[in-house]
Amino acid sequence: MTLQQLRAFLAVVECGGFRAASRRLDISQAGLTTSLKALEATLGVQLLRRSVQGVVLTAEGERLLPRARLITREAGKAQEEAQSALNAEAGSLAIGLGPTPTAVLLHLVVPEFHRRFPAVQLRLFSGFYEQLLPELQQARIQLAVTAVPDEGVAVGFEVRRLFRSALVVIARRGHPLAAARSLKALQGQEWVLLGPPGGPGGTVLRFHAEQGLPRPRVAATCESFSHLTPLIRGTDWLAMVPVAMMENKLLGDDVLALSIEQSPPSFDNCLIYRSDSPLTGVADTFAGMCQSFSRVLARGASDAVIGQA
Repeated sequence: MTLQQLRAFLAVVECGGFRAASRRLDISQAGLTTSLKALEATLGVQLLRRSVQGVVLTAEGERLLPRARLITREAGKAQEEAQSALNAEAGSLAIGLGPTPTAVLLHLVVPEFHRRFPAVQLRLFSGFYEQLLPELQQARIQLAVTAVPDEGVAVGFEVRRLFRSALVVIARRGHPLAAARSLKALQGQEWVLLGPPGGPGGTVLRFHAEQGLPRPRVAATCESFSHLTPLIRGTDWLAMVPVAMMENKLLGDDVLALSIEQSPPSFDNCLIYRSDSPLTGVADTFAGMCQSFSRVLARGASDAVIGQA
């Protein structure tokens, strides 16, 4: 027996029929019927009979009715109390987001979180793992949602895996090597690194080394996509970014992804927080929503790689 089933039962009784009840609950009549049949199967009794006047409660339905109202009323009170406690617990919540979670999850999680917790001021910070880790250590953010290096996170942090994301080589539209199909064909080109070679920018260098190719020529290193985008648009330089950023057109129409045959690097995107500082209620709710939406995005693919070409 579930709350959903009891609410379906009460809606049919109070509305006098399945059509009106389905409109109230905003579900299909078939879904409503399924819930009621499941409830009857669990209890082993028939609760309703259809008639020309609508629906009629059986004797067993009459006995269940006051209990169903009591259970759903108490469940509603519990939800309201928990909501009030969470809203009172934290007036603000600081979250750090990497580029791929920003592209994939931001538009899904943040509006829903605000709908549920309108009194909580949400403060969002952007950065890579190497930039967000000090923010976590200094408690300037409570939670980071970002790609992590292959060697894992530093000691003293808890991690919850969300999804795996791939990278892609990008160039300006009209680049003379836009049709290149191998990393080797790009030899001699200059690259823009995101972050220092020991951090995110090292991905380009590692990709070349893994393919047995010479170290690429580095034209510039930058710390943000606001710097990267005009550099790629205005030159013949190359870079690597998360596929999700291209799929969501966050770099604009003047930048395109190259169809390189070699599989580019990919990373686990995770929730990260301090082990010695458990998440507050609202932070844990935000984390849970990231996990839920990540499962929805990855549904239908085992060990899915978000944005994998």
